[in-house]
Amino acid sequence: MHVHEILQFVDDAVYTNTGQHLNDLQRGVIEGTLKHQKYADIAEICGCSAGHIKDVGYELLQMLSDIFDEPIDKGNLKSVL
Repeated sequence: MHVHEILQFVDDAVYTNTGQHLNDLQRGVIEGTLKHQKYADIAEICGCSAGHIKDVGYELLQMLSDIFDEPIDKGNLKSVL
């Protein structure tokens, strides 16, 4: 499965459960995590601070854990999806 297919799968799951689509930063966190990038690298690509990306990443991973009913972190995101 390619990154864009995974992003679409996650976006569909998030929309089904929340009524909202992923935003650009959330997409950046998922893509960067799948590419094994650090939050600082993702932040540079997205044009914001590493602290902000960490906050977005934490909230996103918590939301995905609730949606998929399984604990999700940066280390197991790819295998869960």
